[in-house]
Amino acid sequence: MSRGSPTAPKGLSIWQAVDLGVIASGETRWYRTRVEEHDPATGELTVGWPMIQLSYVSVHRGDLVYLGAPIASDALYVVECLVMQATLEPQARLRLRPAGEWHRMQRREHVRIEVSIVPESVHLLVSEGEPEPLSARILDLSAGGARLRLGKPLRVGDRLALAFTVPGCPGPISTRAEVRRCWPIEHADPPRWDAGCRFENLGQRETDQLVRFIFTRQRELARQLRG
Repeated sequence: MSRGSPTAPKGLSIWQAVDLGVIASGETRWYRTRVEEHDPATGELTVGWPMIQLSYVSVHRGDLVYLGAPIASDALYVVECLVMQATLEPQARLRLRPAGEWHRMQRREHVRIEVSIVPESVHLLVSEGEPEPLSARILDLSAGGARLRLGKPLRVGDRLALAFTVPGCPGPISTRAEVRRCWPIEHADPPRWDAGCRFENLGQRETDQLVRFIFTRQRELARQLRG
């Protein structure tokens, strides 16, 4: 993550698709919307009020939210905002004022955070026959890969197909991964192995979901430490 900037990134434009991060029950959930107004002098932005299942997302004046804006092919900009106004008529809109600096999150910067996620599915891909299902847990995660805790050893170069969900994302992320390293866990009973894996075919939308998740988790951890 780069050092923050108080001004909006160059390239931010009206009608641009952005993502609104709303904190609920200690978890940040992201919703797609678009920029409808932007005042460069004050930094304030007006975005459409996103809906889910025919209802407006629960946001109120005074709430702190996040705004994520993909500007370039290799970066995502994220800023914490204060909700200044929430109006339904004549159009459902949210007026936001940046409460911090804009942070440039490079998709190539694979910041890794500790997690504990049980994937929906993990399969070992084999050259012949059906993929072999594996039991696994994700112990750390970045936009470029993950560390898995497994009940059997894997070889460097093995390929996996996995699907997993991170908090705040609308659905599972499906990708393939290559095992880059595998090592036994000392004194584990029953035996366990950790495998460092690199994602192979993660799309830009999924990568941005992971970058946003990692950014908000870092901010949450920083708040806990300050508290």
